[in-house]
Amino acid sequence: MRIYMNWEEAYEEIKRDLAEMGILVKPKTMQDKNIEGNSDYETKELQNYCYTLLNAKSSEITGVIQPWADAEFEERISNPFETGEFINPGKAWELRKDIWTEYMHEGKMAYTYNERIWQNEQLEKIIARLKEDHDSRQLWLSIWDPNTDTDKLGGISRVPCSLGYNFQFRDGKLNMHYVMRSCDFNTHFINDVYLAIKLLEYVANEVGMEVGSFTHTMFSLHVYKKDLKNVF
Repeated sequence: MRIYMNWEEAYEEIKRDLAEMGILVKPKTMQDKNIEGNSDYETKELQNYCYTLLNAKSSEITGVIQPWADAEFEERISNPFETGEFINPGKAWELRKDIWTEYMHEGKMAYTYNERIWQNEQLEKIIARLKEDHDSRQLWLSIWDPNTDTDKLGGISRVPCSLGYNFQFRDGKLNMHYVMRSCDFNTHFINDVYLAIKLLEYVANEVGMEVGSFTHTMFSLHVYKKDLKNVF
């Protein structure tokens, strides 16, 4: 696992690792799209890639797509048990229509982070538990839902790229480990990092803790052939 003191160093080194050590993969599907035989989606991939960013701060993450990212975060943390409903699709997606329009079906997304983060009031319960037991090892916020997502594999529907977030309070700081099954380096990586650290900062603020480190594991960190010119 690589450990970095700052975002700029982390980003450049992660990009270099992907360029130098990525292997060729030819996936059959991408989200809910059939891409078999489409050379644009031939993929340079790093498997099981993990790094830690010390003293994580969302304000230091450069290259974020704004104002979409901040609008998306506000929708993610909007408490549906206070507003009366989950957000799907919300308004943030309209700020990045070039990416999200193709995933809209009958006026909705296959899922939203607001729906997953607040499922079974899990974010609220994690915050409450963290206040009661700083040393807990049970603070897992799940995005993946095996009751629905495992029936949508193979391009049937979009399934979450994020699996979940683990929170641990150690040595006076709140740390996060963000786990993803898949991360598109060109289109989503920077924004995924920014939004995860924003969530870490949100939880830390709710429980009155200082923000610590951010660890990120991706089972597949990749870039598509069509995007190589934008990355390397």
